[in-house]
Amino acid sequence: MGYKKYCVYLQEYTKIIKNMKKNLGKFSVAFHKKELKNGVNLFLFERKGMPIYLRATFFAGSRFDSVSGTAHFLEHMLVAGTKKFPTKNLIADYIQKIGGDFGASTDSDLLRFDIEIPEAEDIDIGIEVISECLTNSLFNDQTIETERGAIISELRSKKNNPREYIAEVRKRLALQGTPVARSTLGDEPSIGSITKSAIVDYQQQFINSGKLCFIASGDIASDVLANKLDTINIEPGEKFIIGDRLPIIKNNNIDIEYYEGVDHLQVALVCRTSPKDYVELCALTLLNNILAVGRGSRLITKLRYENGLVYSVGSNVFNTIDWGTLRVSFSCDKDKLEKIKALIFKEFSDLRQNNVTSEELENTKSKISKGSIRPLQTSEAWVDFHENDALFSPSDFHTAEDYINTINKLTLVDIKKVIGKHLLEENFYIAICGDYKSNTP
Repeated sequence: MGYKKYCVYLQEYTKIIKNMKKNLGKFSVAFHKKELKNGVNLFLFERKGMPIYLRATFFAGSRFDSVSGTAHFLEHMLVAGTKKFPTKNLIADYIQKIGGDFGASTDSDLLRFDIEIPEAEDIDIGIEVISECLTNSLFNDQTIETERGAIISELRSKKNNPREYIAEVRKRLALQGTPVARSTLGDEPSIGSITKSAIVDYQQQFINSGKLCFIASGDIASDVLANKLDTINIEPGEKFIIGDRLPIIKNNNIDIEYYEGVDHLQVALVCRTSPKDYVELCALTLLNNILAVGRGSRLITKLRYENGLVYSVGSNVFNTIDWGTLRVSFSCDKDKLEKIKALIFKEFSDLRQNNVTSEELENTKSKISKGSIRPLQTSEAWVDFHENDALFSPSDFHTAEDYINTINKLTLVDIKKVIGKHLLEENFYIAICGDYKSNTP
């Protein structure tokens, strides 16, 4: 599935409210949505007394690589030197002198550029750094080779750490046969083959095209920030619609990255998900909390407190424009893996037969609702929480308060539906890092 499939301009998008303001009473936050002069959306969570975190998010991740690792290589080059700041340390000195910082990151879907500014009076410095890095990067030949070496070192460091590399294994397994399965970092041959022209072409296609949004949080007025962002020379891109969900392919149900002599395994059980609407996504998130989020969750109780098989177990729900996952992750001695799997799938079976209890449902609603204040303390956390909706669903944007309100309205019927849809053993892939050989043909 190509880039254009997801980036289609629709006339009905002109009907979307371009500017809005909403007070999120639970959090004492003023939410603003504004359309910049070039048509790019700005989402601001105004929080008095808080530092400013500003992100430019592009639909430009590694799924669009023609050579694996190109998007990530571009990320490195965007912050490696610009016309005004020829080296990375000059960029750093310029923004860090006012207590700020900058950075970039890439994943399968997105390429991001972030700045942090302690006070609004210094926002011009942050805007200049964003503008320089996004529109005036140098792509110096010597710097490209320096960064190539750094990226290969980054890859080796990640691959030599089973606890970190399990994320790569579970992605390539659960998304097999799709562009999302490819490695964001690439491999050593692909990194070695990426040319300067390929990096520049990627920038022209995915960065300069303006297929992005800005998301910010902190103590700054929306009009002030919008006026500053209007000075960045990026042309508007097409709007986004959600295309078909990526296919679920099961040529392989298990993927093992072999580490000789590493008998303590890193394991992920992964199920592909496809929520039909926001209510179902929230129901899946609530179920995820019941499974393995917090000390009193079902799988932690079963695997650690009752059986002593693991030190910890966690679960996570992720959903983006055309794919999503539910995963359960843990580490264990390899001779305990089969027993742990059996207990997990037995718990899933019990849930399918009996559902969660009314008490579990209400307690988990309270945990999510009241507990949401803690992880949303920082400006960066507000940006992270709202990133996907801001870029991919600007006409159906859900704030943190919308999320909590939806969670609190969920019923036992809602939870039973997602249990029946997802918690089936045949839905799950298993990814493993360690000294383990499968008996599966």
